[in-house]
Amino acid sequence: MRIVLGLALLLAPLSAVAGLSRTLFKAGAASSCPRVDPSHVGNTQGYADGMGSGTCYVSISSMLSTNLVYRSYAFFSDGLLMVFTSYGDGEDSNPNLTSAREFRFFPRSALALHMDKNAGTISVTMGDGGEVRFDPATSQIRSLDKGSVTVSPRIDPAERGGVEITSYSGLMLDGGFRMGESPAGRPNADATFRDAHGHLCTVKNSELFAYANGDHSFKFSDAQLKVWLATRCPAITPGY
Repeated sequence: MRIVLGLALLLAPLSAVAGLSRTLFKAGAASSCPRVDPSHVGNTQGYADGMGSGTCYVSISSMLSTNLVYRSYAFFSDGLLMVFTSYGDGEDSNPNLTSAREFRFFPRSALALHMDKNAGTISVTMGDGGEVRFDPATSQIRSLDKGSVTVSPRIDPAERGGVEITSYSGLMLDGGFRMGESPAGRPNADATFRDAHGHLCTVKNSELFAYANGDHSFKFSDAQLKVWLATRCPAITPGY
């Protein structure tokens, strides 16, 4: 499944506290995606819809953001989790005002947003079926049911997105961190696979993504990735 996360998406400052909004994601053509209109639990807003490419997404953001300083989360049905950070208001072309930290999870299936005002809970079922729970007060990840995560309270470029997944009981691709654009947008940059046993394999983005007209898309289906990993990263156990 194709998803475009180019420079225009990451550099666009948000004019409202809604985080990664409908305008940025250009929703409308993916009618099969479960849609959840913007709603909130505590200080956290959630929203789900589809992109014109057919990719489904879920957006999680704070309603308390001021001066365009915030960290928000976007989950996609192609397995991507993007941690988007804005460091303040300014010119749209300033690459020092935004950053992205990216992870991908395999195999990919359904994506869903769960918001329960009565229970005071927010969670997202990621593309690989793993559940992510959020703290409604801080709008930050509280826990992963398939792994461990650390989240920095600081919004600062030095934190490199501020989110690290230290273990995961599945196949994960750590796409890294980059100021001003998607880390996957650089063909010569590294990305690292990690399996449930902690085995690592670092590859170039150009091995995983196709690049055209300033956009990039993941090359492999789940089945194709499993075959590719057997040769390119034999130490990795996909687990599916």
